[in-house]
Amino acid sequence: MLLEYVDALRHLGDQLTDTAEGRGRLLIVNGGLTSGKAELLQEFAARADRVGALCLTATAARGLQSLQADVVDQLFHSRGLPAETTEHVSALLSPAVVAAQPGSPDLESLSGAGARAVRDTCAELLRLSRERPLVIGVDDVQFADAFSLQLLLYLSRRMESARIMIVLSKWDWAQPTLPRFYAEITRLPHGLIRLVPLSEHGIAGLITQRTGEQPDPGLVAAYYELTGGNPKLVDALLEDQRTAGIESPGRGPAGLATVGSHYQQAVLACLYRWNPQLLEVAEALAVLGDEGAAGPLSRLSGLSVDTTEQVLHTLVAEALLTSGPTPGNYRFRHPAIAKTLLNSLSTTERTRLHLQAAKLLHQQGIGPRPVARHLAEAGIVVEGWATGVLRAAAEQALAHDDSGTAVQYLELVMNACTPGTEHDSARLALAHASWRTSPAVSALHLALLPEGPDMEALSRRDTATLVRHALWQGDTETAALGLKVLEASGGAVDDSTIACLRLAERWVYGPAVEEWHRPATRPEHSAEPTGGGSSSCAHAVWDLAALSTRTGADHAAAKARRVLENCALDDVSLETVVAAILALLHDGETESAVSWCDVLREEATRRLAPTWLAVLECLRAAIALRQGDLAAAAKLATTGYERLPASAWGVFIGYPLSILMQIDTALDNHGAVAEHLRQVVPEAMFGTVWGAHYLRARGHHFLATDRALSAVSDFRAAGGLSERLGLDFPALFPWRGDLALANMRLGRTVLAHRLLTEELEHPRLDVRAKGVALRLLASCSDPGRRQGLLERAIDHLERSEDRLELSRALKAMSRVLQQSGQNEQARSTARRASQEARICRTGSEESAERESPEPDPTVPGPRAATSSVCEQLSEAERRVATLAARGHTNREISGQLFITVSTVEQHLTRIYRKLGVTRRSNLPTHLADRRGAMEGRAQG
Repeated sequence: MLLEYVDALRHLGDQLTDTAEGRGRLLIVNGGLTSGKAELLQEFAARADRVGALCLTATAARGLQSLQADVVDQLFHSRGLPAETTEHVSALLSPAVVAAQPGSPDLESLSGAGARAVRDTCAELLRLSRERPLVIGVDDVQFADAFSLQLLLYLSRRMESARIMIVLSKWDWAQPTLPRFYAEITRLPHGLIRLVPLSEHGIAGLITQRTGEQPDPGLVAAYYELTGGNPKLVDALLEDQRTAGIESPGRGPAGLATVGSHYQQAVLACLYRWNPQLLEVAEALAVLGDEGAAGPLSRLSGLSVDTTEQVLHTLVAEALLTSGPTPGNYRFRHPAIAKTLLNSLSTTERTRLHLQAAKLLHQQGIGPRPVARHLAEAGIVVEGWATGVLRAAAEQALAHDDSGTAVQYLELVMNACTPGTEHDSARLALAHASWRTSPAVSALHLALLPEGPDMEALSRRDTATLVRHALWQGDTETAALGLKVLEASGGAVDDSTIACLRLAERWVYGPAVEEWHRPATRPEHSAEPTGGGSSSCAHAVWDLAALSTRTGADHAAAKARRVLENCALDDVSLETVVAAILALLHDGETESAVSWCDVLREEATRRLAPTWLAVLECLRAAIALRQGDLAAAAKLATTGYERLPASAWGVFIGYPLSILMQIDTALDNHGAVAEHLRQVVPEAMFGTVWGAHYLRARGHHFLATDRALSAVSDFRAAGGLSERLGLDFPALFPWRGDLALANMRLGRTVLAHRLLTEELEHPRLDVRAKGVALRLLASCSDPGRRQGLLERAIDHLERSEDRLELSRALKAMSRVLQQSGQNEQARSTARRASQEARICRTGSEESAERESPEPDPTVPGPRAATSSVCEQLSEAERRVATLAARGHTNREISGQLFITVSTVEQHLTRIYRKLGVTRRSNLPTHLADRRGAMEGRAQG
């Protein structure tokens, strides 16, 4: 009979009814690993006990087969058996009698004393059955000792009219166990039950029985998936839910079927109780993982292929295994099973198995990553071929953005190498793999290398790694030497690598670090790439490098976009893509710079690269600061800076610190700036671009805290450094304007005027820098010139979209207007300056409007301010304003009007100023008012 657990329990109950009427019953229950035969016997015994039967139960164990009469002893120590009966049987089965019996279940082999003991013991059982029905249950009878089997066989032949029911459970296994005993006992009248795993319906019934609740179908399906219908595993899962504090483990979504320690231990119990070959194959599979096919499992477990396949089929049939990711492979039903099996192994055995697995897979020609996984689990390298496999696997791991695994593999390689070239190469590779997640750890590895490594003996990859880290740490000599070695390596060199490293060198030390003459330094074979790939990237990077020379920056945005479109983000190109985004920003493509930066930040997050993300967040903060968005800049700069410990930043620490100091100075958080200044920075930083930024930021802090002489010193130092670096561009370092401001504080107006005049005559002056210089020039010019200078400054700053500098210019204009008696315009301008300043602090136009005070009836509102402008929109501006009012984005307007995004942005800046609005959402109303006024004038 093929029965599930519940149906089999009902059938046994019916057989017990017949037994109580004097018809002895012998039943043999066949069950697999997940059938729940042990639980069936336990539950049936409990029910039989409740209806008044005397239940004697025992469980045979594989390790106790040599212990004669063990099962009989268990039977006669069952609960509810009279003490005198136990004593009487113990006397019959004295140690001397039992020990003298042969280890064969054949009755003919019993000695005289043994035969009498069996006969008298059975007589005692028959006597007990006359008092009340007697149930004898033996689980895993295939492991029973010979003497107990003889007794069971003797009793089975004499209980036809007795109230005795014998239930024997045994496993289903292709290889026969105790064939002589089974041949004898199955000749007698008996019932045979083949216990099959529970169906989903059966699991639902069992959960209801255990919890008193009707389970959700989804939860039942999850239980079935995890247990394969094994009642013991179902009970273990329910217990795991109770342990987890779930009040109704039978209710709720499938996610409540959480695997815990009870489930894991129940699976182990199943495996340990059965044939040792099952455990051996299961342990081998736990080690091999997804590579668990019959062939490798056979060699790892030491079993024949036939036996291994038989075990695998059994484990699949019993629902402990499922098919793996490739045909012929297997995996556990739940990963926790493999983990539990591995944890049950001794450290020595686990290491041995992983080393053997690595060797087997390597011999099969499987790729390096599966082999390396086993070597890493073993934690040691004992064969020479393993280091090459580990290094190859580390490369693959890095390519998949798994730097943690790459570091683990390379640490094994380094530990396996003796001091020398191979050891140093492994340490360099480890430094390279560590940098993406921890530049500080990377620096520690580099510091342990021998001084003055022979770069010509290193691989190109190792040399590039040295250059990359030397730039980060401010080691100019190593960086310069490494770059020369790379360039001298000829056509085999990756052009994009050299180009990116050269640009990174300029980004840190400025173009004066080495005069670039593109035809001399660019490899000839990359002069004009015909397709994509590294040559396209190299060509774009070489073009971008020309932007930092003294000759000009024509088509900067186009060259920057070409870099961003052709160069993938990686450890070498990080500075390159940042330089390209800055080129977009300084060329007026603010929206494009923001968009590219955000895209790359998302990529760095997805690829688990905190070093990349830290730099990109600081870049995004610098863009926000340039826009005057202090709130966003502060959040981004703080987040970026804190992603790495201070020691990990190297000379680049000047970047986040300078941004943070500028923000806190603008917000009057002078205590925070003082705290930033207490951070120790590398001395080498003051020879880099970041040193110049740091000096400027510190100078403005000194100026804001009434230390003008200290500010003058820092601004002069920043100016001198920017000149030495070849970066004397006001767009990057407006040090003359900074110095002029400090001198004005000291009363040196003439000197300030001269410095600002020099600034305004500089050939590399962008619109923002010009606006700032004009604002400052107004402060030290004759009163009659100030309003005109400030009008020009405001126009430039509106186009640059720097709200912080715009608010300062508007504030200055308000004072000039007031001094000239233009009080209404002064109040209107002051109100706008205040609103711009609030937007800078809050980062939100809406928040700024909520913070704005109630309008003064004597101060003109937005419409009056519009009238005071007295300027008419040009035809081009009207077209842009109309599309913007209808909700079109700048990029959409650009496409419809066939103009650049930058031109759209400039038009909108002028439109906002002319109409006296600060938000796109105000455009429809004001455009309507403007059209009405124009029509009225036309009719008049």
